Amino acid sequence: MLKSHRYLLGLFWMLAIFIFPLPLIQALANGLTGPAISNLGIQLGTIAYAWMLLIIFISTKPKWLDRIIGLPSMYFLHGGLAIIMIVFAYVHKLMTSSNGLIKLTGDIGLWILIGTAVYSIFFLSGWLTDRIHWLKIWIRFFEKHIFKHEVSVWLHRLNILATLFVFIHVLLIDYIMQIKGFAILFYAYSLIVFALYAYFLISKTWRFNRAKVIDIRPLSANMTQVTLRFSHTRAEKLKKYQAGDYLFIDFPNIEGMKEMHPFSFVDFDYEKRQVVLAIRADGDFSHKIAKITIGESARIDGPFGTLNNQILNQDDKQQALILLAGGTGVVPLISLALAYASKREIYFIWTVSSEDDLVYRKLLLQLADQWPNFYYFESIHRLNLEKISAILPETIIDQAYFLMSGSNKMMIGYRSLLAKFGVKAKNIYYEKFSF
Repeated sequence: MLKSHRYLLGLFWMLAIFIFPLPLIQALANGLTGPAISNLGIQLGTIAYAWMLLIIFISTKPKWLDRIIGLPSMYFLHGGLAIIMIVFAYVHKLMTSSNGLIKLTGDIGLWILIGTAVYSIFFLSGWLTDRIHWLKIWIRFFEKHIFKHEVSVWLHRLNILATLFVFIHVLLIDYIMQIKGFAILFYAYSLIVFALYAYFLISKTWRFNRAKVIDIRPLSANMTQVTLRFSHTRAEKLKKYQAGDYLFIDFPNIEGMKEMHPFSFVDFDYEKRQVVLAIRADGDFSHKIAKITIGESARIDGPFGTLNNQILNQDDKQQALILLAGGTGVVPLISLALAYASKREIYFIWTVSSEDDLVYRKLLLQLADQWPNFYYFESIHRLNLEKISAILPETIIDQAYFLMSGSNKMMIGYRSLLAKFGVKAKNIYYEKFSF
């Protein structure tokens, strides 16, 4: 299944980078008559604009695409394309000449893109903060006092404004818009994507599920369990939820919690229309969770996730599952354990910083007592080769399938550790939550 996932992910990258801009490039090439260097600059600008539109489409979080490659993979493409796109746009600026309103609209769009990209690299991607500890401390400080969750969301939406400026920039260039084939495609690409984004915004009123907080309790000093009951809604919506999924949630009546935030769930009960979340107080949004009162209204966008699909689509349904959790990364893996403890051989390994963090120890021990093929292990502090050797039988290493969940830094480290232990990369899967 992982091989299939990587194939689909590679196909998605190819379509995004090469195929999506191709019709615009071809139509433009058939009509350009200027110097070669200027034509190349125009083509680079066209590619950058096509990618801007694709990034807007990705921001609508298409669920059908999430189930195929995962939202984190889409957002990774989002970030990668954004960097290359800015380079192309800047080279386009250097290789072409313009003045007046044409130059002004292009420059404004470019500088907005540069500003939001710099902000995203530090505050949204997690790529740097996962690798530089002191930078993570500073970023957390700024997030707490200045760049709170709602501010971050709105700053990221400046990409839409940048795209509008570039749209106007192209419209003002007469000799470009006189190329009939390009003009038709340019309008079609732009209007379709803008229409999809407009639908994404407007459809919130009926697309989001509604729920009420029916229980809230502390699990530890900085972790809270929240139980939500969905309002009476179309049953097919709730049937889409799978073990290992996550959802986006906001609380429209609470200041500072009106923008969607992603959280995994511990358990989901279709019959009772209930979902149980376990949320650690890391950011300004999650810090407010513990103060929410019973009866508070919530809006939910979901479900999202690929963890369960990795299990469902395995060729060998008898293959042992190794669920490797770090800290609060245990949450989606518990829901998988609840779903598969009676069906599969499972080794559940949970690593934490301190014993106080083992907030679901009792539940996992109960599963181990109830099902003979469910084995539970816990470790204070990180795993090493000695600990893994003591936990996992050598006979299952070559065939076992590893699903990991935790901080990105943890998963990067454990991927290397498992490789040293002899686990093949094709047997390891995890979702990176950096959004």
